[in-house]
Amino acid sequence: MKIVISISIIALLISNCGRKTDLENQITITITSVDSKTKQRRINTFDTIEVRKEGMGYLMRTYPKVGEYITDSMGSVKIKIDSTDGYRFMLNKKGFYGSESFAEPFTKEKLKDGQEINIEAISLEER
Repeated sequence: MKIVISISIIALLISNCGRKTDLENQITITITSVDSKTKQRRINTFDTIEVRKEGMGYLMRTYPKVGEYITDSMGSVKIKIDSTDGYRFMLNKKGFYGSESFAEPFTKEKLKDGQEINIEAISLEER
């Protein structure tokens, strides 16, 4: 009986050693607002970037909002996120829209530490 318990405890310890903690999963990414026509950064526009994290609802996936960030004068914002989760990034600015997804239904690509994500700001007048 003691041998079975010892083997179980050793197996549990080994399985937990490979698991990363939440802090180890945290990465820093840069989100940049880019004009859809010129492909240049939107300097001094101070766009709002909404971040939504992929979740699981009763019948389908949900994307609850985890934060809003304002781009700096150079058109970008740095944020920390969990690399194991999927995310949607949306640009909110009167007269403009844009989004980028790194969530399982849209892409299998995972975010990496230091990665830069460009969101094209499309004018509603240009649609």
